[in-house]
Amino acid sequence: MAEAREEAAMEICLITGTSTGIGHATALHLARQGYKVYATMRNTAKAGPLQDLAKAENLNLVIDSLDVTDNQSMADCVARIIAVEGRIDILINNAGLSNSSPVETYPEDEHRTLFEANYFGPVKLTQAVLPGMRERQHGAIINISSLLGQIAWANQAAYCASKFAMEAFSEA
Repeated sequence: MAEAREEAAMEICLITGTSTGIGHATALHLARQGYKVYATMRNTAKAGPLQDLAKAENLNLVIDSLDVTDNQSMADCVARIIAVEGRIDILINNAGLSNSSPVETYPEDEHRTLFEANYFGPVKLTQAVLPGMRERQHGAIINISSLLGQIAWANQAAYCASKFAMEAFSEA
């Protein structure tokens, strides 16, 4: 058990969308297991609860800014982590957007924004970290999806389509 903790302590983990929900819980869980966690979110003003818990528990968790709809934001965040750590061992693509609207009333630009967050952002981050993982022959990429990436629901067309795309990307 101690050996697993020592190995985990060396693992550098980047998680997107950690201000609430699954990302928040995952960041805390991995930090508690001894991983060094870079917990990212679009708006770091929302980091208070996560930061407070990490500080109270003396966790190895760093809050950083990352917007999965902004290529420069993603590139900058990955560069900052690699500058400090030399690598990223685990990428957890969790951030995303959702919607609920009939297809005929949902504007095209909002479809595109949803795809940027739920598909293209995770693809771009994967492309940024995968070469280093391949070079080291070590690493993991975890894509958090949704049941709606396997079955479609009414009034969820854009969200379901983006999650179906993420499922296919993950399998390929």
